[in-house]
Amino acid sequence: MKETQKQFQIELSKYLAEKDFIYGPEPELYSPIAGFYTYGLLGKAMKNNLENEIRKTFTKNNFFEIEFPIISPEIIWKASGHLDGFNDPVIICSKCNNSFRADKLIEEKTGIIADSFEDKKLLETIKEKNVTCPSCKGRFELKITRHSLMMKTTIGKNIVAYNRPETATTTYLPFKHYTNFFRGKLPFTVFQIGKAFRNEISPRQLLLRQREFTQAEAQIFLSKEQKQNFELFCEIEKEELLLWTEELQKKEEKPLKISLKEAISKKVLKNKAYAWSIGITYKMFCDIGIPKEKIRLRQHWQNEKAFYADDAWDLEIELNSFGWTECCGIHDRTTYDLTQHQKFSNQDLTVRTEKGEKIIPDIIEIAFGIDRPFFALLDIAFFKREDAKRTVLSLPYQIAPIQIGLFPLLKKDGLPEKAKEIRKELNDFRIYYDDSGSIGKRYSRLDAIGVPFCITIDHQTLKDDTVTIRERDSLKQIRVNKKELPQKLGQFFVNGFK
Repeated sequence: MKETQKQFQIELSKYLAEKDFIYGPEPELYSPIAGFYTYGLLGKAMKNNLENEIRKTFTKNNFFEIEFPIISPEIIWKASGHLDGFNDPVIICSKCNNSFRADKLIEEKTGIIADSFEDKKLLETIKEKNVTCPSCKGRFELKITRHSLMMKTTIGKNIVAYNRPETATTTYLPFKHYTNFFRGKLPFTVFQIGKAFRNEISPRQLLLRQREFTQAEAQIFLSKEQKQNFELFCEIEKEELLLWTEELQKKEEKPLKISLKEAISKKVLKNKAYAWSIGITYKMFCDIGIPKEKIRLRQHWQNEKAFYADDAWDLEIELNSFGWTECCGIHDRTTYDLTQHQKFSNQDLTVRTEKGEKIIPDIIEIAFGIDRPFFALLDIAFFKREDAKRTVLSLPYQIAPIQIGLFPLLKKDGLPEKAKEIRKELNDFRIYYDDSGSIGKRYSRLDAIGVPFCITIDHQTLKDDTVTIRERDSLKQIRVNKKELPQKLGQFFVNGFK
């Protein structure tokens, strides 16, 4: 890890706590446990806004949302393969006896992506690269053990169950109801946003590796023929992305900028439905405010992806704190999941195509944790926060936890009363009312937490009902009649400050 990155992480973590975005690890009052964090007074508001923007993307693309219970009986996780295969490689320090996840330790210390390494190669890399314990600089025992990530619990007196480690599996289970809702006509398009749990052995990296987190996953159930002839592909085929294929990675060459249409014609991507899924995922991350130049799509290596997957790509974001970081996975899971659940449940999970053929549908999945794009937005905004004279958190307008600061210039002359009158007309926005201190100090307080617009009520307002709108990043100000405020502000949030 670069020293500058480490220092940035420390500064960012401190800032997020001081400004009420993230508290923890929790419980702070007792003995904190790694991997558990509280979204603070501003963090929770920002996270809600982010989730709403993600919902908008899925909804406008005709995905329907479900909410399944967090806890499910053991058989479900046996069927999905999680009980037998969902584990991490653990290595123990011979000096301080602390445990670490071997592949992530290698990645943090050397930059080598080791997710696909077998245990033998993990040990060889640790020895070859002289990877030492982050806690005490001691040497590691040359032995890998496997640690289950499943969080076990009990329903009632004796029903063995687990907290879900992802939302995807529980999204597959109501398949029969989807058949009814979509009247048996593929594709079925559904998504779920909710809590998931992973019993990480040594979670670090702030919000990037938690034991409890919020996940968003969308599923497309479709036939193999529909994958090749996906009608919606034409709407997004011109979108250009940075695609880092397995071949380019092996040659240590840079990602290729290419349109989705060209990616299909050159067989970089295998089918149009999968390319469409990558395209809408890319657009979603751009729409929430991640700069295009900080996004790339990395293809999983053949020995890295699941045995049943036809293809798998990760959307990665370049963070100032941790470098290129996986923030979303797009997977072609073929028929594996429904086949497994049909086998273990003894239920028919087939559907008939338009040609009358009875099939188990393939599944294309978009899967990511809400916490990672949340963290990425703060990482990017915090990096460029220092102005010559002020501290500014340049969060995207629609994601900022507070949209508007409302300031009467003085606490007298009827200005507070006028401000509160205007406040009632702006119910569609989260507003922070502040009448204490100089106007400059009030601007500074809200700049530092990312509030995009501040409205000032002054003596001119009492004469002609106009107010001053001041934009956070440009510092530009315009005067607007209070009757026009809701419409003007709505336009700014969609089109920018123009």
